[in-house]
Amino acid sequence: MKPLSVRVVAVVVLLTLRAATALHLQGTWNSKNFFVFLAKFGFQKTNPQKLEDTQGYIYGNITATDSSGAAVHSEDLTLVVVDSEYFIHFYGNRSLPQKQVCPVMFGKIDTIAFDYACNAKGVEDFLRAIPCPQGKLCVDEDNPANVIPESQFTFKVRDTEQPRFWYISIVSCSRDRAQRQCEWMPKAMKEPLTIQYDIWVVNGNPESKSLNPFEHQFSFEFHDVFEIHLVAFLVISLILFLWMYAFLRQKHMITKLLTVVFGGELLSTSLSLTHVLVFAFNGKGVDWMSKVGTLVDIVVQCLFMMFLLLLAKGWGITTDELKWKSVLFGICGVYTVLNLFLYIWNLVEIDNIISNTDEWQTWPGYATLAFRLIVMVWFLVELRRTYHHSHQDNVAFIQHFGAFFLMWFIYLPVLALISTQVSPLWRYKTILSISYTVDILAYAVLLHLFWPSRSVLFMVSGERPLPMYDLEITGLLDDMQETTLFAQGDKKETNVDTAEGDGITTIKNNGDTVSKKRIKINGSCQTPGGTNGHTNKAYRDELSDDDEDNT
Repeated sequence: MKPLSVRVVAVVVLLTLRAATALHLQGTWNSKNFFVFLAKFGFQKTNPQKLEDTQGYIYGNITATDSSGAAVHSEDLTLVVVDSEYFIHFYGNRSLPQKQVCPVMFGKIDTIAFDYACNAKGVEDFLRAIPCPQGKLCVDEDNPANVIPESQFTFKVRDTEQPRFWYISIVSCSRDRAQRQCEWMPKAMKEPLTIQYDIWVVNGNPESKSLNPFEHQFSFEFHDVFEIHLVAFLVISLILFLWMYAFLRQKHMITKLLTVVFGGELLSTSLSLTHVLVFAFNGKGVDWMSKVGTLVDIVVQCLFMMFLLLLAKGWGITTDELKWKSVLFGICGVYTVLNLFLYIWNLVEIDNIISNTDEWQTWPGYATLAFRLIVMVWFLVELRRTYHHSHQDNVAFIQHFGAFFLMWFIYLPVLALISTQVSPLWRYKTILSISYTVDILAYAVLLHLFWPSRSVLFMVSGERPLPMYDLEITGLLDDMQETTLFAQGDKKETNVDTAEGDGITTIKNNGDTVSKKRIKINGSCQTPGGTNGHTNKAYRDELSDDDEDNT
């Protein structure tokens, strides 16, 4: 049998996970747990000219049953809806001793909250006594015209100055209204109540027909997220389509890995896009798609980092032999575990949600960013070693590759630092859009570098020097002028004179003069021959005849 405190924490965590992913809040809660945080929601700035369509609404039903399942009406619990100015004090005192906890928690709220019996001069509508009578309005709803149809309560959130986060929670505290003492006290019930709640939290009047569906259900920090996911999905789809054309013409383990990265990124984006699309219509989305999409994205980012490290080590460029496999896979595995731990930490750590702390501003976030910088240093060391052992044809590729992807490694720590200066209301969409932009640019650069007309210059699958057909594919043949020098014996000094228009190359080697025939290909002079420096046999015979004539 688990201790009560362990069970209470487990229930709160499960409810937190559920509440954090949906703004149509549905669930149950047992009053013996004293306190539950339901959701944080960003309400948009209210336009006085369009008051009904721009103010926030919180509405729904809260009822209770006893252990036998019979409906119960009481006013023993309180639904609290406040902004951050009041919530931090309210939430921060929830762990005080039982006799003090309720008066202290509501101390600041009572200075401004309206209560028909205890504070009729209050100007803010923050509280509802719950559970509500079955099939009737809550006792605090004194004007039925203000209540959304088929709901027991309605809060209207109005802020004409700026968007703002509001917090929704339930606590086992109630006021002693019967004796008009109005003191807050923890509810001592013989039998705890089981609360069933069904709450909608939206921007704009739910009865309006002109609302933007991709903003109505969403907290303000998630406005425009659908458009960001949609644009990313379309661009990544285009990149994958073009890449498949290139991949089918150059199959190699390195290109297969890049194909997995592109496909995984498209899968992750499509899952996130589907979740947001469904969320726009039911306020819940498809929770498993959102979580799986995030997990796939984490794995894709780690595979992409491994891909960059493999290229930096020269795999597929200077060699097909992969050394230090265990170290490479171990580092990528550690980075994956750190990202997964950060993701889970961000889900269950309720204080981060309440305090608007970004995931990168936690100690798991710091550890992940620090490890990324360590991997970046290793990337540079391996790239430098590969550069010094590379064929001349590979130099341009390594320079372009290293310059861009050094920026890819460092952008996330820089973005995490800059995001600390960005309002939490704008932070998520800012990080999301910049991350998508950088990743898509990285994929586009790789698509360009690994396009068949360029990759033949550095992929180890080809021969060195490059075969004639590879030169024709790249278009380099039209711009090149090569002269094949044939020397007899030791070469101390070689002077080459070319006579234009006669198709003859005159070679002076240690005072001896030899003439070699050349042919013109696409306007450029080339010595006929095969690949890897081997000259065509028929051409060698012709050269031998010319040498005899010259002697």
